[in-house]
Amino acid sequence: MEIQKTVLSVETLVGTAVAQAQLESAIPLPDGVQSEKVLSCEPEVSVREAICTRDGVQVTGLLLLHLTVETEEGRPAAFDASATFTHTIPLSGAAEQMSARAAAYAPTCLCRVEDGGLRMQTTLLLRTAVFSTERQECIAGIDDAKGLETQGGQICLDRRTLLGAHSLRVRETVDAPVDMTLLRASGYAEVGRLVNGADGILLEGTLTVTALFADAEGSVTRQVYAVPFTDTITAEANPAPTATVELQQLNADYDADGELQLEAALSVGLYGTATSEAAVLSDAYDSEGSFSCQTKTVPCLTYLGEHMRTTVLREPVAVPGHMKDVTRVMYTCAVPAITETRVEPTGASLDGLLLLNIVYRADDGRLYGFRTDVPFSIALDPVGTLLLPEIAVRSAEAAGSGRTLTCTVELRCGGEWYREQTVELTTDLRPGAPRDPHEGILIYFTDECDTVFSIGKRFGIPQETVRQWNPKLAEPIPEGVPVLLMRG
Repeated sequence: MEIQKTVLSVETLVGTAVAQAQLESAIPLPDGVQSEKVLSCEPEVSVREAICTRDGVQVTGLLLLHLTVETEEGRPAAFDASATFTHTIPLSGAAEQMSARAAAYAPTCLCRVEDGGLRMQTTLLLRTAVFSTERQECIAGIDDAKGLETQGGQICLDRRTLLGAHSLRVRETVDAPVDMTLLRASGYAEVGRLVNGADGILLEGTLTVTALFADAEGSVTRQVYAVPFTDTITAEANPAPTATVELQQLNADYDADGELQLEAALSVGLYGTATSEAAVLSDAYDSEGSFSCQTKTVPCLTYLGEHMRTTVLREPVAVPGHMKDVTRVMYTCAVPAITETRVEPTGASLDGLLLLNIVYRADDGRLYGFRTDVPFSIALDPVGTLLLPEIAVRSAEAAGSGRTLTCTVELRCGGEWYREQTVELTTDLRPGAPRDPHEGILIYFTDECDTVFSIGKRFGIPQETVRQWNPKLAEPIPEGVPVLLMRG
């Protein structure tokens, strides 16, 4: 008997975990700035590296704070501050050779004036998923056995794989308000379209920049600029490419005559689907009953791609009781944090918090700012059984006056979908019990879930013989059906 074997690459989910980390530090003020109060503090968290260890997953990242303060002269000033962090998320079963994915959010971020500078307290929410890829050897086929009958199939598993990476610089000059001061510029980048081409995969995207300007009286104006960009990454064509674009650095040079020069450094990661495909033997028998198949059930994942959607949240927001009424909203920023992901056969959802910062002018002519948390739950169409979530704010606006405002936030959410499943692999053959020596005609009454193959295997009869003697036998076979068999 000749046995053919094959190797299948199988990816499994080792586990997921959530942890919190506390960051607290002093923030020095820029030269020449004396802060009277903090108007807004917008945290931006990015993960730089996630490494599996024997203790879990070590996550290293950057916390960037976009700060707006009111000076002693009653004017707004804005600047950025940053801090790196490293935190290990405990996860049972993690090992050094495994791969990890991680995301970080800042559901709580407080900043206050202290000792001539600022003091920051931030709670980070860290989420991670650990994957393992193993090579599974199994039997693909058998030859040269007397009266051999086989049953096989094709196993096809998809994995997310890195196709290429690239750094990109985007430069653009845009019109800006005249005779104002640029407070700060922040932004994000997103992919619009990916096209397989002869020279690689073409990426088309948009860099969205939000710039805050202040006039001589201290009024704040918010301008949003959409800058298109393209990039071609050398890679083989892929049926379902996806890309991540991260804004690494943004420089804005303002000309009081009304020009704003933008320069951004982007980091692009291009991903696709790699398919592991193999013909495998699921079961076999021969006329002598000389062997039986030894099988094992293997858990595995198959990658279903990235699925994102845009949704708009509208929420009433009350001004804190100790603060003055709103005359005019200056600007609004929103930072999302995913606290829970639920995936069920009937639906999926992302639950979380929006950290809102609203800066406004009151009837006394002064600027004020407050923060509030808005819970959200976003329904998603279930694509698979496992979701690695993603969420980003595309725009945030607050409108109204007095004691209640209406906040409108546009979110892009969804993520990577996987299907968790099992495959049955034949890993070995072992000696079988000799066949019943009975010969002649036999009438067999079927059991539940019987098939032509299982009947033939039970009695050591070729499947074609079973069909010839029972031409009306059709699968699925009901229980209790009489089947005429002949041996000898």
